[in-house]
Amino acid sequence: MKNSQADFQRYLDVIAGILIRCFFGGMVLLIIWFAGYAAAGDWIYQVHSRWFHIPRQTFDAIHYAGMAVTKISIIVLFLLPWISIKLISGKKKE
Repeated sequence: MKNSQADFQRYLDVIAGILIRCFFGGMVLLIIWFAGYAAAGDWIYQVHSRWFHIPRQTFDAIHYAGMAVTKISIIVLFLLPWISIKLISGKKKE
């Protein structure tokens, strides 16, 4: 019985490690997206406006909404489960 609890704890630690790495990786990608858009937003709009005829305001709103959905998804899918696992792991060790 003790061995299965130790195995379960190791599995939780592995999953927590994966989740926090995914969280940081997602945040890095989000920061790169924001930096690229802030630095070269006009150029990106010019390239995309050749393919899709949308006003600049709509283009900006699409990027803003995309960044917001990405950030919320990263938090909900990676950070909150990591926090939950850490809370459970802390209670198991006591």
